Amino acid sequence: MKIKYLFNFIVVAIFIGMATGCGEKDLYDPNYGKEPVKGPEEYFGFETRGDVSLNVNYALPGFAALIEVYDIDPMEIVGNTPVKKQGVEALFKIYTDESGKFNGKMNIPTSVKSVYLYTESWGLPRCMSLEVKDGMVNFNMADLGASTVKTKNNTRYYDFQGTVPYVLNRNANLYSLCKWGEGGSLNSEYMSLETQVGDETVGSLTQRLKNFFNPDGIPNVDNMHLVTQSEVTNITVAQDGTALDVVFLNRDAEYNNSFGYYYYKTSEGANMSNMKKYIVFPNVSFSVYGGQLPILKCGSKVRLLYFDEQGNAKKEFPAGYTVGWFIYADGYNQNKNEIDTNKQVVSGFANLLASNQVSGQQRPNNFVSVKDEKSGKIIIGVEDGANNSYCDLLFYVNASKDIENPVDRPVITPDDGNEPEKPDVIETKTGTLAFEDIWPDGGDYDMNDVIVEYNCAVSFDKKNQVTKIVDTFTPVHDGAVFANAFAYQIDKGQFGKITSSATTEGIRTETETSSIIVCSNVKQAARKAYTVTREFASGSFNKKDFKSYNPYIIVKYAEGQRSRTEVHLPKHEATSFADLSLIGSGKDAYYVDKAGAYPFAIDIPIVNFIPVTEKSSIDTEYPYFKAWADSKGKEYTDWYKSYKK
Repeated sequence: MKIKYLFNFIVVAIFIGMATGCGEKDLYDPNYGKEPVKGPEEYFGFETRGDVSLNVNYALPGFAALIEVYDIDPMEIVGNTPVKKQGVEALFKIYTDESGKFNGKMNIPTSVKSVYLYTESWGLPRCMSLEVKDGMVNFNMADLGASTVKTKNNTRYYDFQGTVPYVLNRNANLYSLCKWGEGGSLNSEYMSLETQVGDETVGSLTQRLKNFFNPDGIPNVDNMHLVTQSEVTNITVAQDGTALDVVFLNRDAEYNNSFGYYYYKTSEGANMSNMKKYIVFPNVSFSVYGGQLPILKCGSKVRLLYFDEQGNAKKEFPAGYTVGWFIYADGYNQNKNEIDTNKQVVSGFANLLASNQVSGQQRPNNFVSVKDEKSGKIIIGVEDGANNSYCDLLFYVNASKDIENPVDRPVITPDDGNEPEKPDVIETKTGTLAFEDIWPDGGDYDMNDVIVEYNCAVSFDKKNQVTKIVDTFTPVHDGAVFANAFAYQIDKGQFGKITSSATTEGIRTETETSSIIVCSNVKQAARKAYTVTREFASGSFNKKDFKSYNPYIIVKYAEGQRSRTEVHLPKHEATSFADLSLIGSGKDAYYVDKAGAYPFAIDIPIVNFIPVTEKSSIDTEYPYFKAWADSKGKEYTDWYKSYKK
């Protein structure tokens, strides 16, 4: 029965189709009666930008980090300190969620094959080089601490034989609590993770420390005011069976320092001739190889060991011992995967080990301590000698029993640690739009009839809610015979409230098409900047959902005109005011010529694009354009940077 009804349905459908074919032209079918063209998927869209998935997991709950993506290294070294370069624009910016994660899309130039992931948040790797692979950029710190350390390219000389402590250099009395693999990587059996400090996360504590040590993000910040001549950061154990855990918080240094501890009987004092030193972290780094191999993360925790007279390892210290700290400044040698004992050793006692010299003046101490009132933790800051920041390494110690800690320290109150109110973040995208107004007929494809530079500045808050968008368009070239208008269409849900002066600038809002007519005659607008400012109510839309514009020109524009000629980017839709009968006619196939060799409009991700000579096709003066088009965008992706007349 079902087959019978299906057959009857097909017969009726054919009859109706024949009747419709003999009637009037279907006005809703713009391709009726035209030469068939291939589907849009068969044409190259001449895109110079594309969506790339960005998947970031810092695996650090407690705060949202602002992440920025660059196509060049945004860091430089100033005064032995890594600082962010001035005037370098990010390709993409957004906040992670409260667990340090972001998963979404970023629209970047297709020529970008690797990116730099940057953040100013403490407790996270500051800048990493990551590969764009299969349309994705991935970074996941949740993988930190494999079940076993990597053995490839292990240390050249350390054999890590026997049991803990492993001998590194007997002459230097240097031992290690751990084995390590390439880059100083540590395994999960050696190191655990502390995520909570009282009623807050370790990440929240670390951000409070940033606001205390360097609230303004100043390069080479001077924290010498935290140093006192009587400063003692060493711990005196007062009760038998006291367990001590070191918890890493942050590294803000250029040097790859090696960190460890020593201990001695308090009553006997320190004796340099026989005091052993034990490495805790061979490489105080978040990661190596541009973030490909994570090393430490905020909250990485290690239990310190006490060795009795027979050399047996104990997880608790007896009463009457003092525990102190040291680093080999820039001691980790990544090429050899070893600790260079010839590097300077700095300690928590002013004169216990080799003191450091800075600008010819003796530093009273390379370690400082402050008390965080909210968490109750004593935070220890380390200076490796490059400047006076004292935040090259930040850590604290958990003690299972009360310890003697009588020293007065600077105190971080909850108010002192409040994060300053930050202005909205601004992400800027710039580029050039070039149009041919001979559409839909074929022509010279010189792409210089209308050329407009643009600057799109999107402001958003810490919740990634867009608050304002400022679009600036500057017509820079007009090689057309006709007087054409330039416009752009905006998603209706992201239109906002226009606050720029339409009367002064000649900007018109076309509500019916959700468009803004930027300038009605490009010929009269050369080098004039048109600015459109749109503001949004709280919670209007998330930056993650920002939708790209649909820019276009209107050939021989007349205000209020219907059935007009619009030229859009390839595979973009015309507005409801366009003459739909032109689509697919002449040489047009989705705003690409039917041969697939040229577009009728193109978005180029640079400014100062050099127009080609009038009546010369674009590939005559941009010699790699054709190879790029023939490869459908896979080769010569930066063709627009090679101009030859």
